[in-house]
Amino acid sequence: MRVPCCSLCNVRYDEEERTPLLLHCGHGFCRACLSRMLAAAPGATLPCPRCRHLTAVGNSVSALRKNFPILSLLSASPSSPSFLHSDSGSSSDGSEDEDDFFARPSRRPASVPAAAPPGCSSFDLASHPDLKLARRIGSGPPGPAGQEVWAGTLSRRGGGGAKRCKHQVAVKRVPVAAGDGLEGVQEEVERLRRASTWCRNVCTFHGAVRVGGHLCFVMDRYVGSVQAEMRQNGGRLTLEQILRYGADIARGVAELHAAGIVCMSIKPSNILLDASGHAVVSDYGLSAILKNLTSRRVPDDSSAGIDATLLSPNYTAPEAWGPLKKSLNMFWDSANGVSPESDAWSFGCTLVEMCTGAVPWAGLSAEEICKSVVKEKKPPPQYSRVVGVGLPGELWKMIGDCLQFRASRRPSFQDMLKTFLRHLLDIPRSSPASPENDFANESLPNGIEPPTTSILEMVHDNPNALHHLVCEGDAAVVRDLLAKAASERNGSLIRSLLEAQNTDGHTALHLACRRGSAELVEAIVAYQENVDILDKDDDPPIVFALAAGSPQCVRALVGRSASINSRLREGLGPTLAHVCAHHGQPECMQELLMAGADPNAVDGEGESVLHIAVARRYTDCAIVILENGGCRSMGIPNSHHKTPLHLCIETWNTAVVRRWVEVASLEEIAEAIDVPSPVGTALCMAAALKKDHEKEGRELVRILLAAGADPTAQDDPHCRTALHTAAMIDDVELVKIILEAGVDVNIRNAQNTTPLHVALNRGANSCVGLLLAAGANCNIQDDDGDNAFHIAADAAKMIRENLTWIVQMLQQPSPAVDVRNHRGWTLRDFLERLPREWIYEELMETLEDKGVHLSPTIYEVADWVKFRRNVTSPAFGWQGAGPRSIGFVQSIVDNDHLVVSFCTGEARVLTSEVIKVIPLNRGQHVQLKPDVSEPRFGWRGQSRDSIGTVLCVDDDGILRVGFPGASRGWRADPAEIERVEEYKVGNWVRIRPSLTVAVHGMESITPGSVGIVYSIRPDSSLLLGLCYLSNPWLCEPEEVEHVDPFKIGDQVCVKRSVAEPRYAWGGETHHSVGKIIDIESDGLLIIDIPNRALQWQADPSDMEKIENFKVGDWVRVKATVPSPKYGWEDVTRNSIGIVHSLQDDGDVGIAFCFRSKLFLCSVADVEKAQPFEVGEKVHVSPSISQPRLGWLNETAATIGAIARIDMDGTLNIKVSGRKSLWKVAPGDAERLSAFEVGDWVRQKPSIGSRPTYDWNSIGKISIAVVHSIQDSGYLELAGCFRNGKWLTHNTDIEKVEPFKIGQHVRFRAGISEPRWGWRDAKPDSRGIIAGVHADGEVRVAFFGVPGLWRGDPADLEIEKIFEVGQWVRLRNDADQWKSLRPGSIGVVHGVGYHGDAWDGTIHVAFCGEQERWTGPSSQLEGVSKFVVGQRVRIRGCIRQPRFGWSNHNHSSIGTISSIDADGKLRIHTPAGARAWLIDPAEVEKVEEEEEICVGDWVKVKDSIATPTYQWGDVNHTSIGVVHRADDGELWIAFCFCERLWLCKAWEVEKVRPFRQGDRVRIRPGLVSPRWGWGMETYASKGEVIGVDANGKLRIKFRWRDRLWIGDPADIVLDDAPSLTEAPNGFFS
Repeated sequence: MRVPCCSLCNVRYDEEERTPLLLHCGHGFCRACLSRMLAAAPGATLPCPRCRHLTAVGNSVSALRKNFPILSLLSASPSSPSFLHSDSGSSSDGSEDEDDFFARPSRRPASVPAAAPPGCSSFDLASHPDLKLARRIGSGPPGPAGQEVWAGTLSRRGGGGAKRCKHQVAVKRVPVAAGDGLEGVQEEVERLRRASTWCRNVCTFHGAVRVGGHLCFVMDRYVGSVQAEMRQNGGRLTLEQILRYGADIARGVAELHAAGIVCMSIKPSNILLDASGHAVVSDYGLSAILKNLTSRRVPDDSSAGIDATLLSPNYTAPEAWGPLKKSLNMFWDSANGVSPESDAWSFGCTLVEMCTGAVPWAGLSAEEICKSVVKEKKPPPQYSRVVGVGLPGELWKMIGDCLQFRASRRPSFQDMLKTFLRHLLDIPRSSPASPENDFANESLPNGIEPPTTSILEMVHDNPNALHHLVCEGDAAVVRDLLAKAASERNGSLIRSLLEAQNTDGHTALHLACRRGSAELVEAIVAYQENVDILDKDDDPPIVFALAAGSPQCVRALVGRSASINSRLREGLGPTLAHVCAHHGQPECMQELLMAGADPNAVDGEGESVLHIAVARRYTDCAIVILENGGCRSMGIPNSHHKTPLHLCIETWNTAVVRRWVEVASLEEIAEAIDVPSPVGTALCMAAALKKDHEKEGRELVRILLAAGADPTAQDDPHCRTALHTAAMIDDVELVKIILEAGVDVNIRNAQNTTPLHVALNRGANSCVGLLLAAGANCNIQDDDGDNAFHIAADAAKMIRENLTWIVQMLQQPSPAVDVRNHRGWTLRDFLERLPREWIYEELMETLEDKGVHLSPTIYEVADWVKFRRNVTSPAFGWQGAGPRSIGFVQSIVDNDHLVVSFCTGEARVLTSEVIKVIPLNRGQHVQLKPDVSEPRFGWRGQSRDSIGTVLCVDDDGILRVGFPGASRGWRADPAEIERVEEYKVGNWVRIRPSLTVAVHGMESITPGSVGIVYSIRPDSSLLLGLCYLSNPWLCEPEEVEHVDPFKIGDQVCVKRSVAEPRYAWGGETHHSVGKIIDIESDGLLIIDIPNRALQWQADPSDMEKIENFKVGDWVRVKATVPSPKYGWEDVTRNSIGIVHSLQDDGDVGIAFCFRSKLFLCSVADVEKAQPFEVGEKVHVSPSISQPRLGWLNETAATIGAIARIDMDGTLNIKVSGRKSLWKVAPGDAERLSAFEVGDWVRQKPSIGSRPTYDWNSIGKISIAVVHSIQDSGYLELAGCFRNGKWLTHNTDIEKVEPFKIGQHVRFRAGISEPRWGWRDAKPDSRGIIAGVHADGEVRVAFFGVPGLWRGDPADLEIEKIFEVGQWVRLRNDADQWKSLRPGSIGVVHGVGYHGDAWDGTIHVAFCGEQERWTGPSSQLEGVSKFVVGQRVRIRGCIRQPRFGWSNHNHSSIGTISSIDADGKLRIHTPAGARAWLIDPAEVEKVEEEEEICVGDWVKVKDSIATPTYQWGDVNHTSIGVVHRADDGELWIAFCFCERLWLCKAWEVEKVRPFRQGDRVRIRPGLVSPRWGWGMETYASKGEVIGVDANGKLRIKFRWRDRLWIGDPADIVLDDAPSLTEAPNGFFS
């Protein structure tokens, strides 16, 4: 009797892992195979590997019935090894399998080539000339060209010492004419035989021989074939057979192609089976040989044809029908269009037949097949049935690729072989034997008990026994073993145990220290004399204790005289203190230093212990070093000439510097504080390196100056002191700190430059004013002879504010305005070089007061001028103009007289009466000056803050200004208009992409480039810093536009529209995502990309910011992405999913409702999508013909409301009249408009500094009412501020609270004037709405105002008024009153009135206060009412209740028995004899247990012994996240399961979810975390950095650089012993 084996893995059944189980269809397999299949299945059902019948198994196969007939056979079967499948060899006997449970699946075994008799190991036609045909194989008619296949024998006669032998062969014979020459054919046959000799999985070809009128091709004979196997299995094969046969065929054809052979004969009947069940390819290459014998064609009217002797039409590739190109194949040199890819088509057709049991193109003639394949380019219609036969998606996609019309698109056989082998790995097989077996007993004969052996006898032959016990963490057993071993007389056993090394070269003490278990270490060192024993890397055990961060282990080793000052690596490596600093363990460092370790030790590279701790940002460890004698290290430079103090400045470590100043002596501080680094002293570094660390930099400067740092020290490259640097970067706070420390405001550097010089030259305007106020001397000259006046005037051509500073500096006593610099220039010379219109009137007057007279102004026609402010009576009169009038020069009469065009007409003026002003030119953006109350030419619809564009200037001096929505230009007096200041220095801007001509020239700039405003000139033109230009580019503000600025820390990627970045790819792609770590002054981005050694530079124009994604965001693939990072798979552009995980390398895992696994792509590939919300009404988008999840009896007209949203984004829609929920993919759903007729709306806030011009209400807040809703998403609105109605899209507006009759209102804060004037109302008036019109116009009854007041709702705001008896709470911004604090809860007792008008106050009674609180309603907010009978408890944040505990605590829950008028609650509890008085602000309501919803964190209840759908890999401690819920069943995601876990809702309970920022530690008592300890121990504490949607935690433990991945069941909160959430919301 054969041994009963699983037909999938061919491993013998047993009663444990390999228990035989029965599926519902009756087929049986072992537990291990079914478990692996279930793990890979997308749902809770399992398809039978044999018949594909589905069996519901839940979460585990344990629910399946056992196959007891097989179990009964196990005891009767011999104890022999399992019969494993082998690629070579055959069964030991030729008998057939007895039943379906033994060995391989039941089939008729194929015959193999007859074993060669003794003395005949191989045969060929030359040595075996006798060929006899026995019978014809097959009963059908002969094939094309009369081909027939016969069974025969090949033999040789005895003689000459050779024995007679006979071999069974298969013979394909083809009739040939008597005169046909076969010399060329024989040569080709021999080439074919030699080329295929060493190919695997092919039928051996022996050659060809002529017998009578036939040419016979001789090959090995096989009785079995894939075609016969399909007939036996009912027409098609199982998944296992498809994979195994497919791999064999792919391997064979791949090797034939490598040998230069194209098969052109792949079909099921030509795929034979050998004795071991392997598939072999036959008839390969014969078609090419037969073509030389005959060339008959199938009749066809089309140009395409097929050689009837060569191919089978059902398996022929398109290029073989219609020759397209000359083949280079050695066996096909007369055929056009045929290539190795043609075999891929045939293989695809063969796979279709193997999967479906149907012959491709069945029922069609050769002509019809040719038309479908060649002309219509169709695959076989049977291919559509492949998808539903249970094949993995990758396989049926591969079959589809084989059937591509273009041969170049078909996969190679090597790729197909990899695919088959990869899926064969998923076929369950037996697990490998364990490599480590602790004290395993040898197999003994049946009935013999193993002898009783002591533990000492077992460890004699196993010196690593102690290692195993240490790994298990059982200190008691370790202690017992060592005690028994120490009792041995010779002591050799204890030494062997303690000194033995495992495969990693570690002793047991090393392992105990690595585990961080002080109990194990103490147990071992009690018997080990040498605690400094080295492992194979020459590391003592204390190194592992330091890495584990266990101060107890370090203490135990130090107590046994461990060496702590010796250097590692034979004295050439670091000290133990260096190792401890490298791991950042402050407690361990404390133990080492207290034991005598040198805190100032220096390693071979010049690094002190403090260097390492500071460089790795281990603040606590560095402070311990300083507090234990390491202060002297702060002044020790390393090989890079940097001290730890310099490293503290570079890492902004204020805590270490502050502690060093506190504990170090004055001598130690003096030795270290002014040590120069390559870039200057610590003070210079602290003042300079300030990007995103302004706060830390200022604090460091304050500490260093207080400690005695030299303020005159200068940095190396620029010779700047700290004050120079602070002034240059315009840091006012830092300048104040330095000046308050007593530093001279006029301190000079090596070039005699003062901080004022630097600030004026760099445009640091804030610091200029501060320095001048601090007494900066404007007359000091630098090495070039320039004083502050020279520098300010010279830089004024770029920095307009410098002209204002000149005016202020001239006010100082004795300004040196006549001093010449080394070039001989005075202040006057610098100002003469500036355009005269830049010299404004106040500056000119101040200069004249100081004796500086500029040359007379030269006027030209079209110059803009205005009257000087000291002109009160012009020589020719005002002539209609005014003192503030501005005009342009119409003509020049002579040097003293001008004719100027004002908007009131022409006027004759003297040149001494006017000055030049900066003109307003066409295209400039302008607005009304603030001091203009009424424009000269009226308003015409625009408001004060309206922004327009200058269209032209009329000859009469009137400006024409265009506003959006206006039909023609608005006439304006230029004296009433000013240019809009749109930009500031430092703003990020983009050159308008449509710019073709620039006012100041295009130079080499590229439209669309992004840069930073470097400075603003006096005429408001901009100097723009671009990273690819060496000098700033001059432009007008209208030629650029605002862009979202880049910031340090932003994640960025290259735009999809950029084919080649300005600074080249450098190995990166569009999918590469990096983080900005620095930004140059011209906008150049310095980017850090993961896994890239060097930093990457980028032009900001080429980059785009990545949205800040988090788990739970709704996303879709960007429209600009041609293909995601890892391909589309089954995702499309309209697919919407939810982010489930974020990887450190920039990849994101997205859950789509139609996929069982996460879709991986780069964060650069996706963008956020508007999330759906429960309650929204949706329908299927009209563009969707077939929804992803099906129609489920619904139609495109069905409308429903979202009832629930699963974690994968599935929308569960409630349709009216339907009981069940309709599941719809979010990418297929479309929201209905959220607006209804009558809704009050306003425009959404605009983005950017420029106001929008919609609704013809420029610069004004407007509220409208929805009048009608269009199908296209547009809404028709009506508003009281304009006549008629207008359309706007629903995405541009948002709802606002409607105004209703009876509401109390007041004027909106900050309103200057209502739309229709005040009309007896005042800004503080209050009233009640008496009427509301359909367009939103309201009629208000104001107190003290007669009649109803007509108003625009945008001018009003609703004022909350509370009713008597309503419960209210003081808002967080409310003022404190007596004992009341924000959050206090009381009851409204009345409303305050002044005369007959409400004065805006509310009277509230609060418990514990005798007086009522009176205040504005704006300081109150409503709260839910407390009622008698409610269950309440004290809030967790309350330390001491107002009225005491009364023998209760936080866990006490009581019922409200009565409520006083001031809100005081009287609570009845079972533990209290009297009522417990409580302030309502101190309690919270105890709600009933909430229903478990999607997104909740849950665990199986302790009372559940076995869940309904079995445990699977889950247990009572497992914590997961609910992903889907339906009909009382939950699908839960656990971080260690690839598939969702199914259970009943009542079987689980909520737990407290982990969140980012939680302080956590490893759960005490945990044997081993799910993904290993890493370098952590029970003492490790960290912070949750990320949480995936399946609960997987990413934790940053202290002193670790890398994140630790953890199972939430292995983690607890650092301040909470448990995570179980009680129904009332508390955690127990």
